[in-house]
Amino acid sequence: MIFSVIKSEKYYQSRVEPVGFRQYIAVLQSQGVGDRIYTISYVRQYENTSVVQLLIDWDYEEDSYQDIHQRSNRHYLGLFIDQNYECRHTGACGSDGYESNRYVVTPPLPDDIQGLSFIFTEYKDVFEEKPTGLTVTMHC
Repeated sequence: MIFSVIKSEKYYQSRVEPVGFRQYIAVLQSQGVGDRIYTISYVRQYENTSVVQLLIDWDYEEDSYQDIHQRSNRHYLGLFIDQNYECRHTGACGSDGYESNRYVVTPPLPDDIQGLSFIFTEYKDVFEEKPTGLTVTMHC
């Protein structure tokens, strides 16, 4: 019990929420992996944070029943930029053939994001301890 509390400590720390919208930064980066395409179209810049939105698209009509069932056992996509940034997944939504994941990044990213890499790693759990082997990297 003690170890599970320690492991989840970061989930109970106070969270920085975006305040004071400043601008959009166009990213327009995509990468196809398997039958899916992963896209970051823009980053929202706030005074105290940045918000990265990852879009995932696939052809729902081509999915078999087994593929749909496996996707219902949702996996967690974590974001890593570098050791200077904390990236927090704040939720996902979607429908047939589409999913959107949102990440709050603190401190805010620079207005010129050229040279940064966005590394998305899929995990079986929210503690980011059981990677599935899927990693999607987008370089700006």
